[in-house]
Amino acid sequence: FVYFGMVPVDPNSVEAKILIPYARGVLDVLGVSNGPSHAEVILTPTGPCLVEMNVRAHGGDGNWRSLARGLTGGYSQVEVTVDSYLDKKQFSITPNLPPTPFRSSGQEVILVSYSRGRVIGTPG
Repeated sequence: FVYFGMVPVDPNSVEAKILIPYARGVLDVLGVSNGPSHAEVILTPTGPCLVEMNVRAHGGDGNWRSLARGLTGGYSQVEVTVDSYLDKKQFSITPNLPPTPFRSSGQEVILVSYSRGRVIGTPG
């Protein structure tokens, strides 16, 4: 499949109440109990379908971090992982789920071209 973007989902939404336990269950089955994780799950009419689970922070060259920090009021997977090593006190007060409602709003948009060809320049 192709990503066209990602929209933050409120942790109290119907979708999140299905997806969060599902993703955490996958991590439990894999024996992962510490560190960041990245899950791709499609919510189908018959339930969640796992696409990918990795023990790493979300990718995208980190372009999502400012959105995550805005939504949560100041942290992302990266900051929390660093805190787990360098600031145990801050790590210990990190919430189990993002705040609801989110502290800001936004989404990641991914531009997809259906044209074939070769880019020969990007003027301007």
